[in-house]
Amino acid sequence: MMTNFRNILLGIATIAFLGAPVDVAAARRHVDTTAADARKADYVFMEAMRQHALENEDAYYDLLGRAYELDTTNSEVGFYRGYYDLMVAREDSVTFGKGYALMKRHFDEKPEDFYCSFVYGSINDQMGERDEALRVWNALDKAYPTKTEVAFKLAEALASSQDSANVAKSIEVYDRIEKAQGKSIPVSTRKIRAYFISQDTASIFNEVQQLLKSSPGSPENSVFAGDIYAMFSEPDSALHYYNRACEIDPTFGLAYYSRANYYKSIDDSVGYDREVFQALKQESLELDTKLELLTGYIRALYEDPAQQPRIQELFATLIEQHPHEVSIHDLYCSYLIAISDYAGAAEQMSYALDVDPSVEDRWRTLMSLYIQERDFPAAAKAGETALKYHPGSPMINLVLGSVFSQMKDYDRALATLDRALELTDSTDMEELSSVYSTIGDVNYAKGDTDAAFEYYNKAIEANPANMLALNNCAYYLAVEGKDLDRAERMSAMTLKDQPDNSTSLDTYAWIMFKKKDYAQAMAYIDKALENSDEPSAELFQHAGDIYFMNAEPAAALDFWQKALELEPDNELLQRKVKHKTYFYE
Repeated sequence: MMTNFRNILLGIATIAFLGAPVDVAAARRHVDTTAADARKADYVFMEAMRQHALENEDAYYDLLGRAYELDTTNSEVGFYRGYYDLMVAREDSVTFGKGYALMKRHFDEKPEDFYCSFVYGSINDQMGERDEALRVWNALDKAYPTKTEVAFKLAEALASSQDSANVAKSIEVYDRIEKAQGKSIPVSTRKIRAYFISQDTASIFNEVQQLLKSSPGSPENSVFAGDIYAMFSEPDSALHYYNRACEIDPTFGLAYYSRANYYKSIDDSVGYDREVFQALKQESLELDTKLELLTGYIRALYEDPAQQPRIQELFATLIEQHPHEVSIHDLYCSYLIAISDYAGAAEQMSYALDVDPSVEDRWRTLMSLYIQERDFPAAAKAGETALKYHPGSPMINLVLGSVFSQMKDYDRALATLDRALELTDSTDMEELSSVYSTIGDVNYAKGDTDAAFEYYNKAIEANPANMLALNNCAYYLAVEGKDLDRAERMSAMTLKDQPDNSTSLDTYAWIMFKKKDYAQAMAYIDKALENSDEPSAELFQHAGDIYFMNAEPAAALDFWQKALELEPDNELLQRKVKHKTYFYE
């Protein structure tokens, strides 16, 4: 569907216009048109516009072309035909150039055609054709001196020229707008920008004071004044106007927001903290601004445990004000993940999904959070609900299959993973590899080692850089005592990619153990323990076995006891601890 002609913000493709052939002469060449053809052209043109209104764009374009063929002297028809060509030209510089020429021709012939000239001027603005844009806006301003939208365009074009004389003229145009509309922040902003180009600081401050005098009871104007003085490194004046804004309207959130940024700029953490709270409590402050402020606050302070209650309070305030704003729950979830509160993060993500269940990534995040908490039934429930909204998602099926495996429901896990495999794009080797690898994991957990290694091989073949598949295949080869040299090579690849990953280090240590290189095994198991925040029972048991074979039975017993605390029902660990010796599985 073509962009509506009445949308002035034209979505023109960026192409190299300069140097493109603009056949103005051709645009002006036309055969003699009879009166009958001219009348036909008018009728066809009206029908074209009717089809455009009905969004029948193919018919619209065909009729435009027919109208222009009937009467090439009609520059208005040519304009619309040219505009259409511009919209569809993309990187076709020839079509673009011809379309531009037709639009220019109409402007040259009828600059008083307000709509067409306004569109043509806007196109030149977007193309960076400053001289031509300025020519258009000057002509329109002369024809329509009371239209402020034209005056704004003219002033902007004059200011953007960077020519001192034109910049001065832009100020005159803005003054004319102010005379008609009164003082306002948008116009003052543009005037200040023009003064800035001229490096006229005195006029900038004078403009600020004039704005303040025009409406002394406006908190918005006081905040604006504070921002300008802050920009020019006048902190005392900036604070004065922020304070004034708060006095005028104690509920004006933007004033507290600006004052918070002021205190932050001078490294006053106490003042910053106070103003952040004040700003976020004001319902008048826009939500996007609140989120921006809160994000910066969290980024600066989330690592300090003493600040967590304060941050939690701020989130509670925002949720009370905006209970159905998904963006708040998303940000809160991210914060809770950062402080390792996965249960709380899952709760916030659940709230977000209650409001908007359409975003697939949120469901995957929720499932991952439940998995992190080892709440597999909740993860499964979330996955099954997610599939109601996203039945064609291979990734949700993949994660859900993994969850069923953790629940030891292997048949259901494999059925779900088969569905993930069906849904996965056959050209997406990384995703295919992930599915194959997970199927391998499930088959191994099920006890079908042959199928497991078959799928691990498929995973590695599809994506030789799949570190998870390489690690798991290497580890289970070691567990089975098979092809230890290949296992070592694969494990070495994962260590090269992830040298500090405790799981990869543990795998390599276990391969060395199986190869009876106990000294190497100890070196790598120590690194694995060092890099693990919460060592698993399996990691502790490996450490115990390795230390025992390195003739350190006391240390081995200590590791076995730690493993048993995590897995009190593990009979093999019970025997090792009871007898203080290593037992082969």
